[in-house]
Amino acid sequence: MSKDEDFLNDTTPLKGIKMDVELVKTNIPNYPSQKLCEMIVCGRYLGFYPEISVLCMEELAVRRDAGDMFDFETYIDTTYQSLPKLDFTVPDLNSMLSTLVSAVQKVK
Repeated sequence: MSKDEDFLNDTTPLKGIKMDVELVKTNIPNYPSQKLCEMIVCGRYLGFYPEISVLCMEELAVRRDAGDMFDFETYIDTTYQSLPKLDFTVPDLNSMLSTLVSAVQKVK
């Protein structure tokens, strides 16, 4: 089994794994435009490492100035919109309890 297959088949929880931000920053010029866009989308979606998103956007702008015609704006928007919406709002406990109490009373 290859090293990649071992990693994919490993079911142990990922504890204490940290991303090497400096390594990512160093490699940004080497990443394809699609990967830069996906890193921006991840940053927007999850709210992680906003400085990496900024560096990715700067790199895409440099590439555009150099003549790269990749439509990264549309790619970013489309990819972001395809993700499910995250909702971290806490439900109203009072209304939930009222509904539960009324349901229980109807059963009696």
